[in-house]
Amino acid sequence: MPCSTTTDSDLGECNGCGVPDADKDILYKVAYEEAVRALSEQQVAIDSFRTRAGLLLSAAAITTSFLGAQALDGGDSNIATWLAMTAFVGVAVTSLAILWPRRWEFTANPRDVIQTYIEAVEPAPLDELHRDLSLHMHNSYIENRDGQEQLSVLFQVASGLLTIEVILWIIAIASTA
Repeated sequence: MPCSTTTDSDLGECNGCGVPDADKDILYKVAYEEAVRALSEQQVAIDSFRTRAGLLLSAAAITTSFLGAQALDGGDSNIATWLAMTAFVGVAVTSLAILWPRRWEFTANPRDVIQTYIEAVEPAPLDELHRDLSLHMHNSYIENRDGQEQLSVLFQVASGLLTIEVILWIIAIASTA
């Protein structure tokens, strides 16, 4: 049961939290809906990082194609050319690290929910289902947050490397002119 300190009083209040049983159903449902919303927003943010990483990789490839061709037009390369190519490789590696498939958890396993709460010897009440799923989703959110923070750092590194790459290509072009 969600609250182990319930009394046998007529009010059906929980001694540990002071909330009537009838209100707990509503409050657990609110917590459940907020957990669903938080995971949905987190999934959107992660998908956004991955989309932007693909765009960064495309921008780096186009930059290298056009500016690299101009910098290497005479067949000579200088230190700026090699550094620009290295920056391109860095953008590619960090972007691919963002795009690489990872194990995210945004939903509960339906089989576990059915077996644990519905087909159990004593099916769980709805408030207990909402409570336990809310806590499970919170744990998933916390685990996903670590990966999301890694994506954020990788995206910042890739963006910085792209900026450095463009600057280095411009320096390489200017030094061959």
